[in-house]
Amino acid sequence: MNTIKTIGLALVVLFSSVHAAVVNATFTSASDVPVTAASYTANGNTVNLTLNFAPEVGTSLKIVENTGLPFIQGNFSNLIQGQKVALTYGGISYNFVANYYGGDGNDLVLHWANNRVVAWGYYPYGVLGDGTFTDRLVPTSVRSSGILSGKTIIAVSAGTDHSLALCSDGTLAAWGKNTTGELGNNSTSNSSIPIAVDQSGVLAGKTVIAISAGSSFSLALCSDGTIAAWGSGASGQLGNNITASSYVPVLVSTGG
Repeated sequence: MNTIKTIGLALVVLFSSVHAAVVNATFTSASDVPVTAASYTANGNTVNLTLNFAPEVGTSLKIVENTGLPFIQGNFSNLIQGQKVALTYGGISYNFVANYYGGDGNDLVLHWANNRVVAWGYYPYGVLGDGTFTDRLVPTSVRSSGILSGKTIIAVSAGTDHSLALCSDGTLAAWGKNTTGELGNNSTSNSSIPIAVDQSGVLAGKTVIAISAGSSFSLALCSDGTIAAWGSGASGQLGNNITASSYVPVLVSTGG
């Protein structure tokens, strides 16, 4: 709720959040940020996007820079999480995807839609994700078919012998070593190509916004503040007050 105070002859208006019916987001360069606010409510608002320059490959565009700690509240009525957005300039169409958890983790960002993952180095357990068990001295593409087909990857994390990828639509993929369930697909079979992390249990209905791969376990942060973990729990890595491994995501305890 906004507050109005009269101090002498001055009228002071304190805005608890920024809220406008229509946001006109025009980008003349990649550094333009149409909205900056300590908190922002997008519910009920719409955003009009205009591209006035030719972006370089890999360009991201920040619509809302959220300088406070809370997440943006809700979505613009015409722009939801993971939505594909085509912006045109000079007769050329550039494809992006919307991410309300980009930037510092709570900014609304349009990510370049044609991101792909590459890997190189030592091959054990299929950790390079290219479908082979061959050392790569130069970057090679991680397999983009299967679970990653048609997806836009917005985050990756490399552990000791396995890797994770987070897609704009919330899909989680993993590949590499899986002897303690670090791939989260309810098995212990290694995989040389990306496979789906099981999201039917504690991750059902949740929006994953960040990922991290450890030495033999994996973590996912959700937009509601919960954390899921899977893989080796021998030293308490899963944070669920037991030392057993889990082949599917389990919730990290928040009772402390």
